[in-house]
Amino acid sequence: MDAPRFQPHRYEQLAEQLTREIQAGRYSPGDKIPGTRLLAETHSVSINTVLQAQKLLENQGMIEAVPRSGFFVKWRGKDAVQLVKSPAKATLKPILVKRQRLALDLIQATGSKTMVQLGAALPHESYFPGQELQRIAARISRADDTGFMRYEVPPGLPSLCESLALRMLSYGCEVSAADILVTNGCHEALIIALKCVAEPGDVVLLESPTYYGLLQVIDTLGLRAVEIPCHPESGMDLDKVEDACQQWDVKACIVVSNFSNPLGSCPDNNQKQTLLSLLNSFDVPLVEDDIYGDLAFDGHRPTPYKHFDTTGEVLYCSSFSKSVSPGLRVGWLSPGRYTEKAAYLKFTQNIASATLNQRVLDEYLRNGGMDKHVRKIRRRYAANIGQCIDLIKTTFPPGTRTSQPRGGFVLWVQLPGEFDTTELYQKALEHKISIAPGYLFSSDQRFKHHFRINCALPWEPILSPALRALGQLLN
Repeated sequence: MDAPRFQPHRYEQLAEQLTREIQAGRYSPGDKIPGTRLLAETHSVSINTVLQAQKLLENQGMIEAVPRSGFFVKWRGKDAVQLVKSPAKATLKPILVKRQRLALDLIQATGSKTMVQLGAALPHESYFPGQELQRIAARISRADDTGFMRYEVPPGLPSLCESLALRMLSYGCEVSAADILVTNGCHEALIIALKCVAEPGDVVLLESPTYYGLLQVIDTLGLRAVEIPCHPESGMDLDKVEDACQQWDVKACIVVSNFSNPLGSCPDNNQKQTLLSLLNSFDVPLVEDDIYGDLAFDGHRPTPYKHFDTTGEVLYCSSFSKSVSPGLRVGWLSPGRYTEKAAYLKFTQNIASATLNQRVLDEYLRNGGMDKHVRKIRRRYAANIGQCIDLIKTTFPPGTRTSQPRGGFVLWVQLPGEFDTTELYQKALEHKISIAPGYLFSSDQRFKHHFRINCALPWEPILSPALRALGQLLN
């Protein structure tokens, strides 16, 4: 099946190249980057392309404009707010995940319309293409066709399976429509994937810190978790992965592959291939959650682990909840060699996913709306992340550290040792602000000095005042 390759615009390519040069040290913080005309001549592009690239880099917080002087590399990264530390070394031990009801209690407690939702990893409704989706849904409903009233039994709406396969092909994954199973969001895809490879009492490997929704899934399935320390940029400690596989009969390794939640880590292709090769040597399947992969700030989508899968042991999960609409609850699973078992589990779990929602997403993908929308929101998320880091630098206590994500929209914050984010959570609630305290992101409630914030909110009048209020509480 041929698939269109979604190439970044020329200005995005130029911005990415300049970013690489900055990160490689060619231009240091405070250095002036080449002028507009020189960049246009050097890279054989138009002046307008350069201007767009400069604007993108400025939104991402990489450069800043100085009137009548040009653009300069911004004092950010490790020069501005120290990078969050890697987790301290911990003894590897399988833990039966319990008490994850606490996470649901916190979510329900902060569901008020008057609460500033820094705690939930959910973009503000203004960041979704609501009007376009409504128009598509209305058009389908008005049509002289009652097809959306029927079950679309597993694997799902055939045309949507084709659209999703094309999308995965554009990521570099060799799949067809027959390899796709439509699910009720990524959450259900993860549940089905884990049921395919593990049973109650089995040992699975998790990133540490990890997404608390995944801990809830493991709690529900009765699995035992071994938490693998993660580097804020490169992800899982591969030596610890090998140690765990040698000590226990590991049934699965679960990763948020690109711009992980909450750390924002994104391993490079070599690291991904090394992890996959290591797991293959122990016959351990990889369950991949790639829900943030489309949200790369530089427009270059990272490669999924699924691209490197030669054995059918990568079970790829994703959805549109972070990019298009959480309410439609449309996700998918590409389960590799577990396709038949996954379809059966889906049918016994809830028969089928909603047909109308599948049709709406399918039309939205086919008319090109998704890619146009994602180009817009990832620029906004990049700008918000940069502004959040800068504001934390000036308003939070000295010694505060943050992650430095290159995609997604969540920020992991580490406070100095005297601060307990459980107490901060309670104080923030009194000011109608929710945060996600660090203990939620571990099966044994570590990370008490950390918390996660959602940056996919309008800077004014929501995000900036809320962060300033947190700074006042901490100071």
